[in-house]
Parts: sequence; structure tokens; C-alpha cells
Amino acid sequence: MFKREYHYLVAGLADLVFDSSKGASDIAEFREELKSALHPSDYAVVSILFLPHDNKNLMTYLEGGSGEWDNLGIYSLQDMEEQKRITESILREEDILPPYMVKAIRKWFDSGSANDRFETERILTEGYIDTALASGNRFLMNYVSFDRDMKNVIALISSKALGLDADDFISGDYPLARRLREIFKSSRDFQIPPEPDYVPDMFRIMTEEEFLERERKIDLARWEFINSETFFDYFSVDWIMGYLIKLSIVTRWKQLDPETGKIMLRNLVEEMKPSANTVHTAGKQEEEGN
Repeated sequence: MFKREYHYLVAGLADLVFDSSKGASDIAEFREELKSALHPSDYAVVSILFLPHDNKNLMTYLEGGSGEWDNLGIYSLQDMEEQKRITESILREEDILPPYMVKAIRKWFDSGSANDRFETERILTEGYIDTALASGNRFLMNYVSFDRDMKNVIALISSKALGLDADDFISGDYPLARRLREIFKSSRDFQIPPEPDYVPDMFRIMTEEEFLERERKIDLARWEFINSETFFDYFSVDWIMGYLIKLSIVTRWKQLDPETGKIMLRNLVEEMKPSANTVHTAGKQEEEGN
């Protein structure tokens, strides 16, 4: 398959080192540079990487706009308000947000909906993953699959540690996700899945007790995966997407310190527990209704 090469763009980028942010660009500025430098079809693929920021903003919008707006999102607040109007219009109008976001908006504002944050976040997360996997871009498909696998292993281990149901947090219906659900339900010692070949390393990373060090190893695994995937694609859009993800990792660690790590860990626990409670409560209500 033909791949465009961006020699001038890549040659002008600062080298990124995992443990150093020296010379790193601002992500928002870099995105604007990519928008003007890349072919429109290549930029459309790169834009998929920003959808998690839009997912976060859509949740903020749905919950009344009290949360902090993520400026790395592609779509504006006005876009989301306009999409809500379109979904409520009697006349058929073209949607301006991706289909999975439209689904989340319809479900949230449906008169019979319980406005379940947990369920909405699942729709948005899986919608982003499905969009990436349908992109046709080898790097994006492989990276998002890897990242989904990593997060599902994290969900399994974290759920066990917190005494929550991992089925509420493991994403997708594919072989590894099903195996992780089986592991959670089993009370016996389990065998770590050997496939994909990076999964055993993911389990080893999760044995790290110190939270920030574990986060560091997780991001380092992402970094090394990107290196292996883009080794022969130095000037392609695949390499540029890998660079963008690495830049987000470098930017993240520029903001982290031990105290921030404690806050992150506390937030993780708090985010998981209310979600689980919401799901279990909804389940009980359904049973009582029947």
C-alpha cells in the first residue's frame, strides 16, 4: 500500500526522549502544524487519536458543563449543542459528530434513559476503539488494540484489588477480553494468557506496587511498542502518529510528581467504585421491576 512520506516535516521535529521533555512541542501547536502539512486523508486518520479528548468533553457537556474543557478535542461545545438540536429535529439533517457520539447523545437525552455515566463512558470508549480499528491504518489499528489490551489487563488487576466486578470495566468482546473475564470469575490460580505476545509483560508490570513506577512502566511499554511498529516507517504518517503519542506521554510526565501520583491513584479508585455502584444498583432495580 502506498504511503506518503513527509521528509521535511519529520526532519524538523525535535528528538523525543522518554525521561526528558527538552525541546518537546506543545501538542495543540503540533496538531495545527499537522493540519497544514499532512494530506487531508492522512490528517483524518491522525485526528482519530484526539477522539478520547472529545469523549471527555462530551461527558462534560452531557453532565451540564461543570467539568474542565479539554482543548485538545476536535469538536467544540457549539458542535455538541448543534448535534443535540439535530438529533431532536423532525427533519432529517446530517450529523456533525461521529456516529457513536450521536448514539451517546440520543441515549442520554432519551426520556426513558437513566443518564448512566458508566454506560455512556463505555459507549464512548468502545466507539473510539471501533473507529480506530475501522480506519484501515495498520499502525493505528495495532496501537489501539495494544492499548485496549493494556487497559483491560489493568482493569482486571485493579478490580481484583478493589473487590469490584471486572466485567464492568473490561472493554470489548474479543478473545483476550473474554479470557480476562474468565480469569476474574475463577477462584483458582490462573495461567497468564500467552497471546498476544506482549500480554505476559503487561501482567508483570501490574505487579509493581508503587503507583507512579507502575505508570512509568506502562507508558514505557507503549513507547517501546511504538518503536517496534514504526521502525521501518520513518517518514510516514504512521511514524508521525507514533511521534504524537510519544509527545503526549512526554507531556504527561512533565506534569507528574509523587504528590500528583497519589491524587491519580485516589481518583482512579473513586472513579471505579461509583461506576460499579451505579451498575449494580441499576441491575437491582431491573430485577425488582421484573
